[in-house]
Amino acid sequence: MAPTVISLDINGSWKATKYVIMDGGDKNEAEDLLTKRISFNSGLAAIGHNYLGNPRYKLKVVNRRDFLANEYKWTENIFSDNKDVEITSVSDDNNVFCDFIKLDNNSGLLIYKNVLYNLTKTDDSTLGQWDVGVNVKSEDSIANLNKNYNDPIGVLIGLKSSREKLSTGQYGPAEYRTLWVSFKDDKLSEPKEIKDLLVPRMNGFWTIKVNYTENKGYLDEEFEVTQVNEKEQVSKVRAMSLGYDLYRDISFVGNDYIATQYYKGNNFKNNYFADQILPVDNTKTLKGVDINTLLGEEAQKSFYKAWNNQVGNLSNEAKEKLNVGTPNFENYTMIRKNGHWVIQGKISAIDQDNFNGASFNINYPPTKKLVNHDKLFVSWNSIKVVVPAAVDAYTAYNGRLVFIVTKDKIDIYQIRNGSIVTNSIGTINLKDNESVVMCEWVVTGQSVDKWDKEVNLIKENEKKP
Repeated sequence: MAPTVISLDINGSWKATKYVIMDGGDKNEAEDLLTKRISFNSGLAAIGHNYLGNPRYKLKVVNRRDFLANEYKWTENIFSDNKDVEITSVSDDNNVFCDFIKLDNNSGLLIYKNVLYNLTKTDDSTLGQWDVGVNVKSEDSIANLNKNYNDPIGVLIGLKSSREKLSTGQYGPAEYRTLWVSFKDDKLSEPKEIKDLLVPRMNGFWTIKVNYTENKGYLDEEFEVTQVNEKEQVSKVRAMSLGYDLYRDISFVGNDYIATQYYKGNNFKNNYFADQILPVDNTKTLKGVDINTLLGEEAQKSFYKAWNNQVGNLSNEAKEKLNVGTPNFENYTMIRKNGHWVIQGKISAIDQDNFNGASFNINYPPTKKLVNHDKLFVSWNSIKVVVPAAVDAYTAYNGRLVFIVTKDKIDIYQIRNGSIVTNSIGTINLKDNESVVMCEWVVTGQSVDKWDKEVNLIKENEKKP
């Protein structure tokens, strides 16, 4: 745990001199803040007209590029060097109000509402609570950060059931479904279930399903990707040659890419040879998108570093079972870890029938090319306090709801003033060995109504013969 700051290095008044817009930042607000005062002391954090009473300050020393990448999914290379710096996080318990990167005693960088500001210290004077209103409450700042807190919310949750071993000794297909849940006027709707995966994209809704068929005596799993209300099937995977079984699974679904794993052979034991990221628009080939093409050169460097560390830590016996000659930059996927999506690489096994390979985490964030909203508005520790059996959690991007996943269900809670309200407002029961592969949120009444209408139309069509 990061130490609480006793001597506050950033105490004083500051002025923003310039800024860089990050993903989701507002240029008009950034311009306005150039004319406003920024002040920090033990009783008040003030950024323009937004205030946080009785703030908590935590100091940590981290690599600044890694910090921006991991915490803010921002990988623009704006620094001439790459070194460790002191970062002071200003928060209300679980909600980060802003982050201050200290450069020296009179200058620093402020990250506030997805904008990176250059700051210069003006003097040691500060604003007190009496200057801006008595008993400033932390929820004031939370309301500023989450302007849509009281708006209706909707979420599409994609679920996958693991394969089951059949009486023949073979493994049956993984099954997929999508649940639609909405929250409006402080009431949670009954979940609506749709077959397969329903994916919201910029150009409408799409469906993704896996067909489990036989092809000349061999099992052949094919992706079908179709735009809703369009008759033509967009993409289908076919085995590249005959003479083997082809098994494919989906482990993550985003707006434009899906993370998959596959096995080609004749003795499938629920082990997968390799991982792949595929574009939703083109799943016609077994060739995945390499990490450099998708996320850039820095991501590939992080992949290589993690791969090299993993190989170095393997025993000689393990190395003999794995393809450790050179890294395969297509061999990576997305996994969940403590409420966040994480990129994971893999070293495939030489004998894929009897060994599942070795996986390793890549210290590089899945940027908005992969995930639009992946922020937890409450801490993982607070989630475990409310639900000790929690294995995962997702929060609406307006900071209102948290969906806490356990082995057999998803409990839904409200968030107020940065804390989880301990009375659950709903529960979704999961099937045996079912996991979340997609969580797509929508906020504001008009958008929620539009998604709800689309889901109802799809359900009606499912009833037709």
